[in-house]
This record gives sequence, C-alpha cells and structure tokens, in this order.
Amino acid sequence: MSHVVRSTALGAVVLALALPAGAHAAKAKPKHTVTVNTVDALPKTTLKNLSRSCGKSKSASRIRKRSTSRPTKNRVRTVTTYCSGGTRTVFWIQKVTKTVTVPGPTVTVTTPAAPAPTPTPAAPRDFRLTLLHNNDGESKYGVGDSIVNYGGVTRFKTVLDRLRGEAEGVPTAANEDKGTVVVTSGDNFLAGLNLRASFERRDAGQGSFYDAIALGRIGYDAITIGNHEYDFGPTRLAQLISSPELATVPFITANTDFSAEPSLAPLRASGRIADSTVVTKGGQKIGIIGVTTPDVPNISSPGPNVKFLADVAGIVNTEAERLTKAGVNKIIMSSHLQNLEYEKTLVKSLRNVDIVISGGGDELLAGQNDLLVPTNGLAGGPRPGTAGTYPATSTDLDGNTVPVVTTQGEYRYVGRLTVKFDGAGKIVETDAAKSGPVRVSALAADPDVVSPQDAFLKANVTDPLDTYKAALAANVIGTTEVALDGGNPDPIRIKESNLGNLVADGFRFAANRTAAADNRPVADIAFSNGGGIRTSIAGPGNLNEKQTFDVLPFDNVMVTVPNVSVAQLKSLMEWGVSRTPTGDGKFPQISGFRMNVSTNALYTAQVQTGTTITTPGTRVRDLWLTNANGSDGEQLIANGAVVSNRTVNIATSNFTANNGDSYPFTGTTFQFAHRPGQDGFYPYQASLYDFITTPGAAGGLGGVVTAARYPNGGSGRIALRTTP
Repeated sequence: MSHVVRSTALGAVVLALALPAGAHAAKAKPKHTVTVNTVDALPKTTLKNLSRSCGKSKSASRIRKRSTSRPTKNRVRTVTTYCSGGTRTVFWIQKVTKTVTVPGPTVTVTTPAAPAPTPTPAAPRDFRLTLLHNNDGESKYGVGDSIVNYGGVTRFKTVLDRLRGEAEGVPTAANEDKGTVVVTSGDNFLAGLNLRASFERRDAGQGSFYDAIALGRIGYDAITIGNHEYDFGPTRLAQLISSPELATVPFITANTDFSAEPSLAPLRASGRIADSTVVTKGGQKIGIIGVTTPDVPNISSPGPNVKFLADVAGIVNTEAERLTKAGVNKIIMSSHLQNLEYEKTLVKSLRNVDIVISGGGDELLAGQNDLLVPTNGLAGGPRPGTAGTYPATSTDLDGNTVPVVTTQGEYRYVGRLTVKFDGAGKIVETDAAKSGPVRVSALAADPDVVSPQDAFLKANVTDPLDTYKAALAANVIGTTEVALDGGNPDPIRIKESNLGNLVADGFRFAANRTAAADNRPVADIAFSNGGGIRTSIAGPGNLNEKQTFDVLPFDNVMVTVPNVSVAQLKSLMEWGVSRTPTGDGKFPQISGFRMNVSTNALYTAQVQTGTTITTPGTRVRDLWLTNANGSDGEQLIANGAVVSNRTVNIATSNFTANNGDSYPFTGTTFQFAHRPGQDGFYPYQASLYDFITTPGAAGGLGGVVTAARYPNGGSGRIALRTTP
C-alpha cells in the first residue's frame, strides 16, 4: 500500500498506523496520490477517486466513509475508508508544501513541532590575560653580555616558559577564559660581535642569523620593529624578517611606510610586516598594534626610502578603531618610542587601547619586594633605581586607566602583567602578585638562580658565539696603561672621555692615511658621536681585537667632509652639547681641536627641528685648532663669535655625516675613505684597530695606549663650565 507524507512549514510530522485486524496490505504499487493544500480543500470527489484506486471488485463500489476527525491548528485530520477488506487513509494538516509517496505498510509522518526558539546569545565571558614582554634584547645573548652574572637568552627562555606555565595553570571561574601573550617591543638586535657573527654566518651560507634562531625559539606572538633594526640598513632587516625561524611571527609597526623600499615592500605586501596582528588565546581575540619612533632617520640608517610617520596618536587610533569594529575588544600597543614618559603622554590622546608596552628607554619599573639585578652584578650589590612602580599608568581620552609597562633590556628581565578583562573588554583588575619584572639570574648565590638553561639555545646560539668571540679575544693587539672609560651615559654621552679621545684620534688617523690615494683632502679635525662608542676597556692590561668590536660595533665607515665653514662647525658643536649635562648620544668626542663650553643660563642651547636650526646655540664660547704637540693653534671662535673665515675638513663616520643624531651637516658632501690593501670602505672599528697597531713612525700608537696621552678624565679637549 502507499502512504502520503507531507512536509510543512511547521516541521516534519511522523505518524505510524497499524492495519486493523484481518486487514491486508496492498501489494500493488499506488496508482496516484492526493495532495491537500488546506483543511477545507478536500473535494467530495476525493473519496470516489480513492475508491477507484482499490481495484475493480464489486465491493470497491460500496466504499463508504468510515470515520473523520476534526483538525486543529497543529493536529492531523484523518479520513478512513474501507475498500475490499483493506483501508485507505488520507492525512493532511493546515499547511502543506510538499507531497512524497512512500511505499510500505507502515506510514511515518513527522509530528508538527513548535517553531524553534530564537537562540539566546551567550553571555560575554571575562578574560584573564598574562602579558609576558621584554624590549631592547639587542643581541645580548650570553650571560655577562649585559652585566656579569645576569641575563642571557638561555635562562631568559627558561624563566619565560616557567611564567607561561604558571599562567596556564591558574584556575578560572565558570564564565572566564584565560590566555598568555608574548611580545617584544623592539631593538631586537644591535651592532656588536654577536650580530657580526650572525652576518658572517648567513653570508657564508651556513644558516640564519643567531638572532633569528633566538627570537624564533622564544616564541613571540609579535615582534615590534625598533630603531636599531635599521642600523645596518633595510636589507639586513629584510634578511632577519625572512628567516625561516620567524616565518610565523609578524613584525609590527603601524607608522612606517615601506612602499618605496625594494627590500621591505614585498614583506609588507605579504603580511610579514603589518600594522597590527590579532592573536586568539583561550577562545578570545587580542589585538597588538606596533609603533616605531619617527626619529629613526636621525639615529639609525634606514636609507632614503623608508618613511616614518609622526602622527602616532592618529595612526594608532585609526588602527584600534578598525580592530574594534572587527570585534576585537582587547588591544595592546607595543611601542618603541624610546621614552616611558612619552608613551604615558601619548596615552592621553588614545582610545580603545587597553595596555601599552614601552620600549627603547631602558627604564625599570618595579615594586619594593621585586628581586632586581644589582648595578654591579654581584651578590649583595647596590639595588638599581627605578622609574616607578610596575605597572605605570596613564589615562586615555575616554577616562580609562591604561597600564604602561616596560623592563630594562638585554634579557635581564621578563616583564609580566596579569589583568582581568570583563566581558565588554574593560580591565577591571590587575593581579599585583602576578605582575612585575622577573629577573634572569645566573648567580648561584641568588634564591632565584635560573636552572636549567634552554638546551637548544645553548647548543645553537650561545656556544657558537662563545667560540667565535674567543678567537678574537685571543688575538692580542697591544696594551693600555690606563682604563679607557666608555661608560654610558657618563662620561661618553655627557663629557670628554679618554676612550672618546682615542676613538676620535683613530678617526682622523684612518681618514688621513689613505687621503692621497683616495684623492681626498687631509682632515684637520675629527669627532665621533658618543652614541657610536658602546663600552669601556678595562686597564691596565692587554688589548685584543675583540675589544675593538665591542667599542665600535656598528657598520659605520670613515668619511671626510671637506670645506666646512667655521660658522657651520660652531653649529655642529652647539648641537652636540645642546643637552649637556643630560646624557645624549650626539655628545661629541673630538680630535684636533679644543673648546670651552658654558651651560650657564645666560647662554642658549641650540634648538632644531630635524636638522633645521630654529634657535642657534650660544654655549660654545671658544674654539681652537690644536697643533701636533697638543698646544693651541689658530683660534676659530672667541667669546661665542666666529673669528676666522677659514674652512676645515672633518673626519667622522658616514652615520654622522648623513645627519645622524640630527647633526646639521646641511649643504655638505662627504667622501668615503678606503682601508689600505683592502676593497671596500674603511670600517670605523678598523680605524681603532689600525690606530693602535700601526707603528708610531707611521702615525699610530705602536701597540701602546699611554696614560700620558690618554689620562683618566681626558686631556682638557672639552672644558665644560656652568659659569658665564
């Protein structure tokens, strides 16, 4: 027999009928089916049509209506008829949209179901975020690369993994999710032996930068681009980003335009460099926006094609709004603006940013009970000063309190901030017990000494670097009778230093030894920016090749800037001392001249916008060229006034001559120096190496740095005073 099954807008209806006792199921296939659209649409002829389907027997003509049930809105109405000992039953309901013929003795019809209720949206869930962060790692991968007994990437990784495990093990409430985000806020590599070893390794086809191996192993969710990433030009940065170890980690900066730089534009187009990234932790989304200091062209070497946009607040607000509209309600700004106070001020112009990581300033935020790295690296050593408690806070445009966090760099600390967001994405609680700097100690006497080291990083980063550096340290190139002071900021960025004098003398020596061969003029004077001199040399004792790289680690080369007027020389020196006595990387360490400088309030510190002088300085009161024996020669400036119409030729680094540190070499050109017997330009590190090792008869030091020529505190080349 056949049964008619109808699907309705109310859902499928299921009904099973049993045949009455003695009834027989029809063996023939159904001749036809009847479709009923509404309850009232059953025509009187329907029964007659049905009777004809029963066959041609005489009993078929005596078909009669047996029973009828009245339908309700959702109930099936049935009509049952007899036919030759069997039955035929027609089913219909109020709405019918489809008719299906189903063979078999049993009818299955879907019972009308009530309309499905509209789903109730799940209540927004709270979120416990653990932010693990650091900044200014600066290629300091070994213990002691930063300070004795502390730091080191192998132990840093161990601490970070422990903190990550602790965060994952914290129980949560029924309506709460949790997750951990790991971010570095820039200056991830820095010139020095470690980075030089990385370059040599990659250039020889032996593998990626050691920096890439380390950063990849740490497991960052986002890497912010700082200023030092450009120290060797955009091509080296592109090589780092393209390393296979970092293929899944976005490099972020929202205020940088790479479109005209061939080495970086493809990485921006492919998403390897991005304005921001969104990570999902514990089922919830967290946005991370990157920012880089717009001052990069003045303090690094990005080349002419990379553009840095100054409207940081506007750019961040636009990106934060975009993320918010995309459903991200927890947003971190990872910035490398080089000043914690600047970032705190910036927050006042922001909205939709919940947390700020500050990079580049090397400030330390900590509580009274936090274990900190002693200033001398020794057990029981002096406790360092701090810039405030962790976290610092500021208030945004909408009146929300925004945590601002940072740590001292060089892998000495892992920063940890633990906060709770409510379902609307607002911070409602900071877990003070689980927030603050966590130091990285290798000192056995410390209660928090870190063990074990990460074995992978030890085998693939720190051990090979130790071998590389040991070979250079074994190459003794001379001796020094005195300690050579390159302390940062004091003295190298504040006042004259004997190491600064040695470096500047080396600049003049290197530029002049090949001047004739290069068809360059002989340099009358030389100077180095203090920021280009990176460490001290202990003494008395031996000098080795490694120390020359430690002191002068950048990829700078020697140049001569010819025919500089005395007026412009004065502007250059006024800019160099404009922030004295505050430490600044542009402070000049000089050779071939002497000057008197007064910081008295009667005299004006030079003010510039970029390299454009808006307020000329008047601090440089006197300036003399020096004779070969160190005595005063021609006076060029007297009582603040230019008294000579001559020009001078200046030896310096290409960084400074290219307006690095905003030195106003406006309208000048420079010529590169070449190292004798070698192709390519003259590395500024080699200027120190060659000056120390070259015999005295050829203008060098003959392997001895004497206390008479380079006494502690300098030899009076820059006389600073506070009196008029």
